[in-house]
Order: sequence, then structure tokens, then C-alpha cells
Amino acid sequence: MTLSRPLPLRLLPGLAPVLALLLSACGDAGAKANANAQADAAEGAAPQCVSRDSTAMTMAVLDYITKADPRPQRFLSAFGTDSALPEDGFKTLQGKGPTYYYNDNPKNQAQVRAKLEEAGPYTTMLVVYKGKTEADNGNTLTVSIGGHYVGGEFEGKTAPVRAITVRCDTTGWRVK
Repeated sequence: MTLSRPLPLRLLPGLAPVLALLLSACGDAGAKANANAQADAAEGAAPQCVSRDSTAMTMAVLDYITKADPRPQRFLSAFGTDSALPEDGFKTLQGKGPTYYYNDNPKNQAQVRAKLEEAGPYTTMLVVYKGKTEADNGNTLTVSIGGHYVGGEFEGKTAPVRAITVRCDTTGWRVK
């Protein structure tokens, strides 16, 4: 078994120039990277978002449900059709309140409605995906979302279709 011992003091002065060289090389690389980052920012660096990034869809769905009037407290999402929200949109609904799948089968609808009634008189919205378009090389995404209220005092009320534009800038996705 080898025990490590501290370096003899007589070797330390010889290491000082080596350490200084290593530290200056690291500092120089860091300074170059920082200078490059500043130059990119000064030149109007390209946005760092990717259109496949779920953040854009999440922001659009969040914008839609938080501006809905009346504001929903729980959600329904179509499934198995082109009206179904993409997965990241569905997850956004789940993060904001109880969320149930809803389809066009009357028997399944009756079951979901019974469950909603049993849980209480909360405002419930069926959120419907209408599609998306990309522009500006994928740096702008426009998501169309609509819906209507199911059950309770707002039964059948339509939530208007909105086209929500989310744009990528140098700080990330932003709702316009």
C-alpha cells in the first residue's frame, strides 16, 4: 500500500511556472470563448430554439387556457383524431388541472360526464387542436386552438379559435 506524501518544499518553486502557464492557458481559452459569445450577440446571433422543441406548443396551450373566459378548472382532450392536442399540449393541460380524454363515442362521453358531475361543479373545457404553421425557418410557430365548455353552467359555450404565435428570439420562445 502506497501512502501519498506531500511534495517536498524544495519542488514547489519549480512547479510555480508550470502552474502559472496552465492557469493562463485556461484563462485565455475562457477569455476567447467569452469574446466569441459577445461577438455572436453583437452580430445578432441566431436564436437557440428548435421548432421541434415542445416549449413552443406548451406556451401556446398555456396562453390559450389562461386567457379563456371563463377560465377552466379542468380539461378534456380529444384523442384519436386530428383534433387531439400533441402530447406536450396534453401534458400542459395535466399540469394545470384534472384532465380527461374525450372522444365522439356517446357511451364514453356519458361515462366522462358522470365522472365530472360526481367530482363537482368545476368549469370544464374541451380543448381542441386546429393545427400549426411554421415560418421564419422554424423560429415562428403559430398554433390554432379552440374549444367548448362541457357540463355545468357553461354547457355548450364555445371558446373561440385563437391563432397563438410563439416566436423564438435569442432568449428562447416567447408568445407574441
